[in-house]
Amino acid sequence: MSIALPLTSEAYRQAQQRLARGWNTWDTRSLLTQVLLPDGLAVALGVKEYYRGNALNQIQIGRREEGAEEVTLGPHAIDGAYTQVTVRWRGVELSVETAHAGDDLVVLVTPLANQAQPATLTVSAGLLWNRPGAVRRAGESLVAELPGRKVAVFGTAPHYDDPYVDITGPYLALRLDGPVGVSTGERRDLARIREIVAAARPAAAASPHEELVRDAIAWNTVYEPAGQRVVTTVSRLWNVGKRGGYALFCWDNYFNALLAGLFSADLAYANAVEMTRELTPAGFVPNVAQGTGRRTYDGSQPPVGALAARELYRRFGDRWFLEEVFPGLLRWNRWWWRTRRDGELLCLGSTAFEPQWPSPQDIPRIDQHFGATCESGCDDHPIFADIPYEKSTGLMLAHDVSLNSEYAMDCAALADIAAELGHDAERDELRERGAAVADAMERLLWSRETESYRSRRTDTGDFTADISPMSLYPLLAGVGAGGRDRRMVERYLRDERYFGGRWAVPSTPRTDAESASRSYYWHGRVWPPMNFLVYIGLRRAGLAEERRWLAERSAELAMKEWNEARHVHENYSANTGEGCDKANSEPFHSWGALLSLVPLIESGAVDYFREGA
Repeated sequence: MSIALPLTSEAYRQAQQRLARGWNTWDTRSLLTQVLLPDGLAVALGVKEYYRGNALNQIQIGRREEGAEEVTLGPHAIDGAYTQVTVRWRGVELSVETAHAGDDLVVLVTPLANQAQPATLTVSAGLLWNRPGAVRRAGESLVAELPGRKVAVFGTAPHYDDPYVDITGPYLALRLDGPVGVSTGERRDLARIREIVAAARPAAAASPHEELVRDAIAWNTVYEPAGQRVVTTVSRLWNVGKRGGYALFCWDNYFNALLAGLFSADLAYANAVEMTRELTPAGFVPNVAQGTGRRTYDGSQPPVGALAARELYRRFGDRWFLEEVFPGLLRWNRWWWRTRRDGELLCLGSTAFEPQWPSPQDIPRIDQHFGATCESGCDDHPIFADIPYEKSTGLMLAHDVSLNSEYAMDCAALADIAAELGHDAERDELRERGAAVADAMERLLWSRETESYRSRRTDTGDFTADISPMSLYPLLAGVGAGGRDRRMVERYLRDERYFGGRWAVPSTPRTDAESASRSYYWHGRVWPPMNFLVYIGLRRAGLAEERRWLAERSAELAMKEWNEARHVHENYSANTGEGCDKANSEPFHSWGALLSLVPLIESGAVDYFREGA
């Protein structure tokens, strides 16, 4: 198992303790399981239908197999004080609302559609993760005996015996011939449960974008028991498929920290700290760390951790947080320069190693071209197709425009953190290195012919033939001397032959007919982190008109499927704005909320990346 490093500060221990308490959707395996922390008591809801006599005991969003449940995720308070889910399965449709009543949990289940014979709601209880205690059924209730106390679970409908519900352990079976309530702690009637739920329903958010960000983060926040930590993952379904219970992806989780920072300093800190604590012995944050014990010891992902940490510090001002993450972020920054440098600039790479536990996920990537492209965060992007991979060095044969831009940005953000902490030598080291990279980018990666920054081959000296929005990333590092930034942006960003149009920004130019027609993964799709980084670059460059345009495009794209289905997608079609048109676009992926973060920053509702800061 991948066990997190020991906690290093009392302040962070306290932050995790504040997070890991109360009823919430802590268990990644089912949206309808509520868990009480720190006890680990789970109350799990399931459904049995009687046309075929099948039971559904674990509910997820995003399953695509035939006969899978369909789920619409409603509002979710960050602390779990209210949640709402609609589940449709085999002719049964249920609205499930939960709320807190002091330290208790109440649940209101309302049938919206049913089979001829009404479905059954199953309510089971148990102790997760081998937490101490026991659960038994006592007539019309379940009783959990926990260390030092008891917690009872009651239903508003009478229990009836149905032994074929596919549950191991005590349960209640309640007929869904009308609304049914569940409560813990004390018996409450349906009217009282309705009152509690109605009072807990959140008022309309100031902006639908705030609601989108909140729910994208809250629904994907889980308790990870191996590391005894609360953390936001990118997708609950991804955690349980082939990743052993959880998966922390590098730049995804630093983005999750920024997103969580709109609502909870503790959760924002947890996301940044836990990702940084996954640092490998070699000194880098891996592409992914997961519950099977697998880490990508061959490579990392874009270095955005210092950027996130700096902005969270500017928002909340907790010095201990910088002290917590700075050592790891500094090791990571130095690792890039030591391991991925070829001459004056960096190349993407994949370091050879022998996995202790070989994984089929590693087969196509370790010390291979695909592994190196994954380090960009853009996996199968066609811009890398014609760049060779050199096994003797473990490097792609190109100075990558995106990686060097992100690295220079990382140096600047990390230097700001070093200065705040009084680490003058490290501040000077980082500023010098960042300036050297930015200077080399100006000299080596600017193509006069195309008026754009391009990756450049280290073997031939040629610029890469194709352009992508990554050519705009140098603006993140303040690169663009002599008006180059403005000329490039004016030529490419809003031109509909390249990256303009209603559904923007496509990951490849619209003139790339194959990618535009295929619209598959990084071939022509719109990716939220790409929009976000381009926006931050435009903001730094002072290109106000262009950044407003991108904020408008991002806002419209985010709202399209949010208004239609409350989806927050991993990626979107640049032709139609749809996310559901492709199976490999996860429908409730946390970083989809970056599209909403852009207009929130632009409007001033969120004070990240303040001008002049």
